[in-house]
Amino acid sequence: MAQIEWVHLRLLNWARWSSERASKGLGYPRASAFARAAGAARHGEERNSIPVDSIAADETETAVLALRAHDGALHALIVLYYLRGLTRHDVASRLAIGERRFYQRLDECHSWLARWFNDRQQARRAARAPMDQQV
Repeated sequence: MAQIEWVHLRLLNWARWSSERASKGLGYPRASAFARAAGAARHGEERNSIPVDSIAADETETAVLALRAHDGALHALIVLYYLRGLTRHDVASRLAIGERRFYQRLDECHSWLARWFNDRQQARRAARAPMDQQV
């Protein structure tokens, strides 16, 4: 099984949002959109980097917390790899697993999170369906 790219991108966005929030940025950009559009680099970032989607990051935070309740070992892998930015080798070493097992667990994380996001989206659609019928 391969990594699910859209889940990977959400986790990268969540990690950036979390690090900005941890640095007292409350998860929101330090510079205005106008300043970022002009190409001004923010501290620790390359010029013209992709802005953080705070709404998606907040939802991803909820999903990661749900993952922790589901399986603490998978949650630990996500935190070490995405949030702390450790290499695959370093994560595997910290968790006392081989790199092959690391990839298997990463795939499990992505699959579980993809199901979580899809289930949440279906629940939203089901909740909207009665309102759509009234219109």
